Amino acid sequence: MNDDKKIGYAHPPRSTRWQKGQSGNPKGRPKTKSEIMMDAARILTQTVDARAPDGRTIRLEAIEAAYLALCRKGLKGHKPSLLEAIRIMMDVGPAVQAKKEEQKNKRQEILERLERMGVPISEDSKLRK
Repeated sequence: MNDDKKIGYAHPPRSTRWQKGQSGNPKGRPKTKSEIMMDAARILTQTVDARAPDGRTIRLEAIEAAYLALCRKGLKGHKPSLLEAIRIMMDVGPAVQAKKEEQKNKRQEILERLERMGVPISEDSKLRK
């Protein structure tokens, strides 16, 4: 019995089999949510050029430029944009403050360790600020 005659379970007809080099899943596996988030993070951290109010061109991350545009639109009188900018500021503000406090505590801890090791650090040193 040759190969053409075997038709049935696990033996489809030759005319309907995948052609050489043809994938059974041409679109591929759909992206997972984490991959989509990584793509968004990569896009939002790219630098873009923005124009400052005095006409200079400044470089910002895309997310900063988007927030700046939202704030400017809100300040021009678009109430939903202003409310959204305030909401974002209220959500992000405490996190930023906590991060600054954490950095300050780490710096203080490093200074204390250096002093215990006998490294003199003057009171007006840049390290203390």
